[in-house]
Amino acid sequence: MTEWGEKVTPENAWREYPRPQLVRNEWTNLNGMWEYAVTSNAGGTREQPWAKVDPGICVARGEILVPYCIESALSGVGRKLEPSEILWYRRMIDVKKRPGERTLLHFGAVDFRCQVFIGHKEVTDVPHEGGNVPFTVDITDYVEDGSNELIVSVWDPTTTFVNANTGKQVLKEGWIWYTRVSGIWQTVWLENVPETYIRSYEVIADVANGTAAFSFDVAGSSFRKDEVEVSISGGASATTKDGKVVVKMPDGFKTWSPDSPHLYDFTAKCGKDSVKGYFAMRTIEKRADAKGVLRFHLNGQPIFLYAPLDQGWWPEGLLTPPSEEAMKFDIASLKDLGFNAMRKHIKVEPARYYHLCDKLGLIVIQDMPSGNREGDVNQRFTAFRREMKDMIDSLKVFPSIVMWVPYNESWSQPGAFYTHNVLDWVKRYDPTRLVDGPSGWNDWEGGSTGLKRPVSQHRPPEVCEAADTVDFHIYRGPGMPAVNPRRISFLGEFGGLGWAVEGHTWLKEAKNWGYGGMKDTSGKENLTRVYCDLMNRLGDCAAKGLSGAVYTQTTDVESEVNGLWTYDRKVLKVDRDAVRAAHAKVYARSRE
Repeated sequence: MTEWGEKVTPENAWREYPRPQLVRNEWTNLNGMWEYAVTSNAGGTREQPWAKVDPGICVARGEILVPYCIESALSGVGRKLEPSEILWYRRMIDVKKRPGERTLLHFGAVDFRCQVFIGHKEVTDVPHEGGNVPFTVDITDYVEDGSNELIVSVWDPTTTFVNANTGKQVLKEGWIWYTRVSGIWQTVWLENVPETYIRSYEVIADVANGTAAFSFDVAGSSFRKDEVEVSISGGASATTKDGKVVVKMPDGFKTWSPDSPHLYDFTAKCGKDSVKGYFAMRTIEKRADAKGVLRFHLNGQPIFLYAPLDQGWWPEGLLTPPSEEAMKFDIASLKDLGFNAMRKHIKVEPARYYHLCDKLGLIVIQDMPSGNREGDVNQRFTAFRREMKDMIDSLKVFPSIVMWVPYNESWSQPGAFYTHNVLDWVKRYDPTRLVDGPSGWNDWEGGSTGLKRPVSQHRPPEVCEAADTVDFHIYRGPGMPAVNPRRISFLGEFGGLGWAVEGHTWLKEAKNWGYGGMKDTSGKENLTRVYCDLMNRLGDCAAKGLSGAVYTQTTDVESEVNGLWTYDRKVLKVDRDAVRAAHAKVYARSRE
């Protein structure tokens, strides 16, 4: 375990308000000990999970610590859920019913198909599918004032169902694939709201003109679209019209950047509802620099994005970080090493993770978790698009996120038409951020078309190339796509230098490996020397027009030992000062 995992108890497990961008004062945290049962998927009744354990129906039963998945050590169970089984949760909840209010039940994430019951009554009209995004059910009409029985039923097929976007989860872990995650793996909580309430919002910053455009999604039949009053820290305020309002920022407003992650708090009121949130004055663009080379531009200024590939896995919690302090350690440690960004790889984090990136000043390049790599493309396409839209909707309020990565290394990627269609849709759906070209290969329009990296021709100038980057993966590397007039040259993955630190590995020594090999990188001195040599060559690429790069990776994960830290986060495997200095030189070379 990490040092934070060692401190987790049922009383302190994830107590923070789970949605830092839309805060209300009254809420109830449902994390803690729940009853659980595992039953056969062959049939039976809803009562049988809680009956005597029967090998034919109920095969396991006990207590589980929510929000940690059943496979994790922190759950207290540590049992893999099979595709032929159903996972059940049960606990009592106390509800205060008040006239004119709704009771909402929120789930941060449940993998994969989830049904929710209050007593005998199912409250999910349609079972929720998608293991990576939050969802909410209105339980007002199903609960009584006082104590109520809450039951959650989960089926998780992992890779056996074509519609599941599983990322790096597999039934048999190994190599680059990790232990499966099933059931509840983020915070569960209750919230009372007025009948008319703010459901979500979006803020679009215009740094050049000094304005922030707010738009609100408000639930409730009595809502008039001119009712939302917005008050910003610093004195500016306005009232929406048709659900939208543009607020003029005060003179001398501050922009958000890794060097100065300034955030503006605001309060929004709609009838009896009042929420607190925040936003940043931040823009990200694809623009030519003084030499005519396309580069990333943050707030109008060129920036070289240097990020680790960040898997976001934990030895004791798998997809679930053990605590907020654990997440903060990862983010702050990357900043301390001199990274200005991270690529969040094939995972969606809890909302509080991105909140920390906003506060601490770490740019996020966000992947969509990949779908099932088996089965017909047409069957999985709609499920992939639906969950990607849900992901963007849930994360677009976080200013630290500057680029979406819809596809990685052709995992679950459809053919040329569907790929272009997805990139183009993301670009239009969120014009405030950039879109990464298919990361690694299978680009078809000016980038890689396969693992051996043959390069396709760019589309004619009058024909859309939806992506903003050409993205290569090169191990060890580094290297770069050729500078071109259509898209930014971006190195989506490289490095992977391995070192298995004795006493800090997930598996026995013989089963550990690194993407970029391990022969000359065993030991802190050797790993640091080879890493800094890669940085020298990366600086050469930056001077030639490369605009960003992603080193594999933040930490070891299971059998992978190519992290800068060990999996338990107890050993930094490189020399901090040498690496910081090497990173500074890369940034300097990008400005030559």
